Amino acid sequence: MRSKRGWCDVTIRNISPHGMMLLAPFPPRPGTYVEVRKASLALVGRVVWVKGKTLGIQLLERLNFNALLRAANESWAAGQGGAPQVGRGQDEPAAAAPPARETRYPLLGWLLAGAAIVFAGTCAAIILTHI
Repeated sequence: MRSKRGWCDVTIRNISPHGMMLLAPFPPRPGTYVEVRKASLALVGRVVWVKGKTLGIQLLERLNFNALLRAANESWAAGQGGAPQVGRGQDEPAAAAPPARETRYPLLGWLLAGAAIVFAGTCAAIILTHI
């Protein structure tokens, strides 16, 4: 994630069509615009809340889940992970540093998150038809 402080690694905790919940070592203040990158995908949003090291951002454009999954696969296949290396220009991320911890099945987490979203949507639709 890039903010006024520069680049840092973040963990995506939750995604929705209009926002994301992230875990960051030093979250920016509410109102700050940030850029979240995963391989070739860049998402821009505004921090709307911060609680401890967790923050919520509202995306400027609707999130394309397929593009996010492609970017996750793209970076995994290239062996990338982490924030751009120090010493590069602020506008151009470098080849990423090795991840802090090795993830054995990175796509599995994304697939489970997608399945949970579909399941929640199905449950909501069933409940709404019975009201």
